[in-house]
Amino acid sequence: MTESDEEWDRMIQGLRRGDSQTVRDVCRRYGALLERVADKQLAAGLRRRVEPEDVVQSACRTFFRRVQGGEFQLPDSEALWRLLCAIVVAKVREQTRFHMRGKRAVQREVAADLEPRDTSTANIVLASPGPTPAEAAEWADQLQQLLQGLTEEERQIVDLKLQQYTHEEVAQHLGRSERTVRRLLKRIEARLLQTLAM
Repeated sequence: MTESDEEWDRMIQGLRRGDSQTVRDVCRRYGALLERVADKQLAAGLRRRVEPEDVVQSACRTFFRRVQGGEFQLPDSEALWRLLCAIVVAKVREQTRFHMRGKRAVQREVAADLEPRDTSTANIVLASPGPTPAEAAEWADQLQQLLQGLTEEERQIVDLKLQQYTHEEVAQHLGRSERTVRRLLKRIEARLLQTLAM
């Protein structure tokens, strides 16, 4: 996946302009790989509602909107891949929070009995109650593995970036320079990429 500097600059400029052919090329190049990342991160119970493809489409919309706004510094394809993976993981977390909350909670789903036999509650069949304890533990382990070894400051940076704060906003929030935030993010992204590749 190596490109000359000229080809890379042309692609980034195309993304910043919102060039439809460049957008299609990026989707074709990374789409299937990102779906695998999303699939690995989605809990089994959540897959009844959210498909990896949906997560990736949402992540790509966010990425394309923000890259057109000039938010990302992308010196090479590795930086682009790390960023796309981070956005996908953030989208999975967002969907997990949404679908595990209150009345929407996956574990509250019931299957409809379409045959009108008895209106008592005896015929209500519970659907799969969501992730099994083992699946929930695996999801928690994966998330813990992503955050393992990070300092408190690095965890704060990850949390703020997952909430889609800009580098400048993160720097202001932490009282650090934007350059320091970028350096720490690069280190965090490298660890994230390494973890996801396992």
